[in-house]
Amino acid sequence: MWWLLLSSLVYTVKTPKLDLKITLVETSSLHIHEEIIPQILEQLIEKIKSDNVWTDPIIVDEKTMVVLDGMHRVAAAEKLGFKFIPACLVDYDNPSIEVHVWSRVFRATRRESRAVGVDYLEELLKSLSTASYRSVHVPGLEAGLEMLSRRDIMGVLVYGRRVVGLKSPTRDIKAIYDRVKGVENIAANRGFTVEYHTEKDAIALAERADCVVLIPPVIRKDEVREVVLRGEVFIHKATRHVIPARPLRVNVPLSWLTGEVSLEKAREELVKYLSRRSVKVLPPGTVLDRKYEEELYVFE
Repeated sequence: MWWLLLSSLVYTVKTPKLDLKITLVETSSLHIHEEIIPQILEQLIEKIKSDNVWTDPIIVDEKTMVVLDGMHRVAAAEKLGFKFIPACLVDYDNPSIEVHVWSRVFRATRRESRAVGVDYLEELLKSLSTASYRSVHVPGLEAGLEMLSRRDIMGVLVYGRRVVGLKSPTRDIKAIYDRVKGVENIAANRGFTVEYHTEKDAIALAERADCVVLIPPVIRKDEVREVVLRGEVFIHKATRHVIPARPLRVNVPLSWLTGEVSLEKAREELVKYLSRRSVKVLPPGTVLDRKYEEELYVFE
């Protein structure tokens, strides 16, 4: 069950667990929490130009204006000179919004690395040891995840049924993720590709013993805010925010984002525009451009 609450400046979709407040915000007011990848940014800019509309709103913490989802869209808006950007403001402290991790999956690509009998985990550990990464014995996955939650280690490596912990010289989450980035770079230089998967999917892949999985620690919400508001950003794919509901396909004309009209006027136009359209609710697990874990509110 859901319903709408309209004002002249904000279009609110009240879902069972979370209010989705759709509006325009000043691009300069936003704080991204992950680094920008130039190739992804350039591809996104070209897509926005091709679409000629702003398709989906970014997701933003209404208290601090920290961007939870949509880092590259913010960077694209800045590159394109847009003063405003469509955003869905949410209460980040709502317990229904969860922070999970993106596990790193390292697959061998070089022909010699794919030879029968090659121990991918040992290959990676040898390279890591030369770069001052130290491993520690872990009795099993459950124990490793518990050590990870306490920040006793910076990551859990899984390969088949084998589990190894990576020691960390610090418990600072920003520094830990910088070292996770170092592992990615070492793996890439050793001939592995780097993929990002949910923890569940990554563990299933690791059990086949044709790739090595690195599970990093979960970043807390207060740590996301703290790092961003001190002017720093995490590495790419540091957080996986699971939000119970998401608006899609607002399709805002790009001309409304240029700043040629005031923010208040542009917001009023957006609310009137969305009010004239119907909203289709789709269940979690729906596949559109990708698979969505959350309930979708799609404007038609």
